[in-house]
Amino acid sequence: MGNLCAIFMFIFFITLPAAESNTASDFNLSDIDGNSISLDSMLTKGPVFMSFWSLQCKMCIKELDALKSYYDEFDSLGVNFLAVSVDKMRALPQVKPFVKSRKWKYTIILDPENVMRDLYNVQAMPTSFIIDQNKNIIFTHQGYKPGDEKLIVENLYCLLENKPEDEDKD
Repeated sequence: MGNLCAIFMFIFFITLPAAESNTASDFNLSDIDGNSISLDSMLTKGPVFMSFWSLQCKMCIKELDALKSYYDEFDSLGVNFLAVSVDKMRALPQVKPFVKSRKWKYTIILDPENVMRDLYNVQAMPTSFIIDQNKNIIFTHQGYKPGDEKLIVENLYCLLENKPEDEDKD
């Protein structure tokens, strides 16, 4: 699998626009329960998979539904799943009931003012990022079609495979 990881990383870096930064910016926004969430606090627990979505985006919902079956496994490996709702203020009351109806366990944060969408230069929906614990954006994916979740999962496995061992392990 190591060679496959190297190929994924090579393809990612040659397709990344030169003007784009590979460093993730911190943020501080509220989740659907009113808790303050920041990237820095999430990264203390492990890498972050972050996807931008909205209630009107059918492909966004399909992506998050497709990744739902992987959540428990990656959560146990320390990966944080973050779904960033870019719905406007008038739609915010619908977000929490919708998330509950889909049985998503992801951390859902609200970005009605497009703070994060602008910060991460999100141009299309859905757009997903994988961020390592050093704040490096190691994978970016725009759009969704069935099967794309396998590419996302493979990149998460590659990140975890290349993760340094804990110093306190024998």
